[in-house]
Amino acid sequence: MSHNHLPSEEQREAAALWFAKRTGSALSPVEELEFETWLNENRLNRLAWDEMRVLWAHLEQPAERIAQATPPRSGLTQYFSRWHSWLKLTGGLVATTLIVLIINPHFINDIQADIVSGREIVTPVILPDGSRVQLAANTAIAFEFNQRQRHVRLLRGEAFFEVTPGSAPDFSIDIDGDTVRVIGTHFNVDRIADKTTVLVSEGIVSVQGAQDTAPEKITQGQEITLASGTAGAIRSGNIDSSMAWMSGRLVVDQTPVGDVIATLARHTSAKLYVRGKLKEQMISGTFSLEDIDGSLETIAAALNAKINRNIPFLTILY
Repeated sequence: MSHNHLPSEEQREAAALWFAKRTGSALSPVEELEFETWLNENRLNRLAWDEMRVLWAHLEQPAERIAQATPPRSGLTQYFSRWHSWLKLTGGLVATTLIVLIINPHFINDIQADIVSGREIVTPVILPDGSRVQLAANTAIAFEFNQRQRHVRLLRGEAFFEVTPGSAPDFSIDIDGDTVRVIGTHFNVDRIADKTTVLVSEGIVSVQGAQDTAPEKITQGQEITLASGTAGAIRSGNIDSSMAWMSGRLVVDQTPVGDVIATLARHTSAKLYVRGKLKEQMISGTFSLEDIDGSLETIAAALNAKINRNIPFLTILY
């Protein structure tokens, strides 16, 4: 019987490696083009990619199935069985990649980073030029300093920067192509999923999205959010609320629940999952970053939601 209607081992391995890259961090424009080219050059490449996504959903989303109280579909089971057999055959690279990503979905970020913070509320760092950075929990940065550049990449998380004034060259921060440039100032950068918020507590910074043709300048007490490579409107920020994380508190005002949970998740080894439209609901309040279970209970009570902790290391809000 012919098997040319199924992806080859090489195609499945390529799909697994692309999935690992895309799960770990956003691709660069060049990598995105390479991925799209690979995906479209052969229908079996796309099938291998779709199978990988089904496998990941089978491993990643038991929470959703429990919350919905429905058994897995037979199609998913068949896909998983086929992939399980393939993983046993190919072993090594792909199996290891999947296991590592399940245990630590930030693995790709971590190997790119120069510094990765733990679960402490604040991790202080002094950069080569003397600038100071306060890293929030589970934050990763990479940097390169020489006579031509003072460059930091925020790979994930949140950080408060105190840039040494009067130094050359200019200090820049890159967030997947979005750029923050400063000379001497204090400001906070918070990256959640595909959006980044910059708030200035002292001085002036220049902010430019990867798709923007010109930068926006924001000053003390102002903030701006970058999303999809574009800077949004400048607005007044609350410095005390934005800086509260450094004293172990998360202060939010009409913020999507999904963003709040993403911030709390930095401070716990458990995976936090918010089901369905609940993540889009807005919430205001002050939540402890040192008592995550208590904060989740407070959020659930405010939203008339429920919490499921039946699976080890997984907490579901629904």
